[in-house]
Amino acid sequence: MSSTPQKNREWADLLQGALKIPDRWQVLPHEIVFMLFMGAVWVRVGLASGFSQSSAVQFLLYLLSLFWVIGWCQVRPTPYRWRLRLLFTLAISTLCYFSLSAAVPLMHNPSGMGTLNWHQDAVLSQWDALWLGDMPRRLMLLAPPNWVTDIFMACYLFFFYYIVGGLLYYCLKELNKFRIIVVGFCTVYALGYVGYMLMPAVGPVDELGSRAGGWLTNAGGRIIAERGNGVDVFPSIHMAASLYLLMFDFEHRRTHFWWVLAPTVGLWISTVYLRYHYGVDLIAGIILALSCVWLVRWFAQSRLCADVEAECEAHGRQSAQIHNEG
Repeated sequence: MSSTPQKNREWADLLQGALKIPDRWQVLPHEIVFMLFMGAVWVRVGLASGFSQSSAVQFLLYLLSLFWVIGWCQVRPTPYRWRLRLLFTLAISTLCYFSLSAAVPLMHNPSGMGTLNWHQDAVLSQWDALWLGDMPRRLMLLAPPNWVTDIFMACYLFFFYYIVGGLLYYCLKELNKFRIIVVGFCTVYALGYVGYMLMPAVGPVDELGSRAGGWLTNAGGRIIAERGNGVDVFPSIHMAASLYLLMFDFEHRRTHFWWVLAPTVGLWISTVYLRYHYGVDLIAGIILALSCVWLVRWFAQSRLCADVEAECEAHGRQSAQIHNEG
């Protein structure tokens, strides 16, 4: 006898399940924070420069696309869809970073004309002097050999390996750990972007100029100058994101923690030494990282995390069974 009717029923059941509206949506903490952030940018730019302005439209599209991806995954939360959902949030974070270069000026100087200086560098410099004395500025003004500066530039660029390689490892290794680490990591970025909105600044490099050094310093400096968004100083996401990843590795990937500890500490020093951040930016980054570590520990022990993991595993087994029988 032919097995076609049985297969058709299986696919019909799968399609019916896919079209069913879920009883309870499971939205993760970082998704809520990111949607609130994107909604706030959309409203602020819209009120300042008009809701038809391209930056306002961009952030509205980011918000709607994230909402759609969450719904698409929620309808059938397989491991494959969950990975795409988490990776999509990381992609949205990157797009928001670059889009803030146009959105933040519109919030603070809608007309784009006049001599209004809305950057907060003077305030951050005063905070440095008040809380940390002259230590950060002395570090910025050091004049060691070029090879020393190249080492610090290498540490600074190490950040990009860490945020990509560190997350990719968990993405490929274990989905639940990847979901947990992304909750805190994306919250770091979303709240960091709020700092960019409220305290936009160029950094000490605007006053002191770029660091001179060897070929790596010069090449890296050009790349950073071309890829920055012009407001990414307070808080230091270099500090916040790398400290968060380091603490996560300490709990879940201890060997890797010891391998990356030294270059990560060098990264923190380099942010001030290379004149990209004030000392207070690092303090704010530490507070942000510790807050997100607390958030992740709460989430990992929450019923929401357990429900999401169980539902994902169930759908993964169901999809594998249908695939094998087909």
